[in-house]
Amino acid sequence: MQKLKSLNWSGFLSIIKCCMIAIIVTLVGIVIFAVILKFVDLSSNVTGYINDVIKAVSIFVMMFCLKKTNGDKLIVKAIFAGILYAILSYIIFSIMNGGFAFNMTIVYDLLFSVIVSIIAAVIVNLLNKKNV
Repeated sequence: MQKLKSLNWSGFLSIIKCCMIAIIVTLVGIVIFAVILKFVDLSSNVTGYINDVIKAVSIFVMMFCLKKTNGDKLIVKAIFAGILYAILSYIIFSIMNGGFAFNMTIVYDLLFSVIVSIIAAVIVNLLNKKNV
């Protein structure tokens, strides 16, 4: 009975809400980066790294949002949020590219999102304990 009480919808809804905020931050970052690319010529290697930085910043925003909405069990929520973020970003960017491509990049993006989410959750928890 105790497990049923801990599985409430508010935790899932906060993960979805914060994940959508992270997707919006990612889209804004990609648009800003695309505008910068119009004026600056960068190699494709640098472009990939900057896209990863944009994703990492978005995931950090997602963790701060999760901590603010409901900060308990942040590491567990970070894993689910990282998976959801990776899936949603894959779907959105596949639609923008005009097709779905199934390759190892999906696995790398999923691992990247989960690992960065866990690291961000630890950092957000440490920052929160420092401020208290």
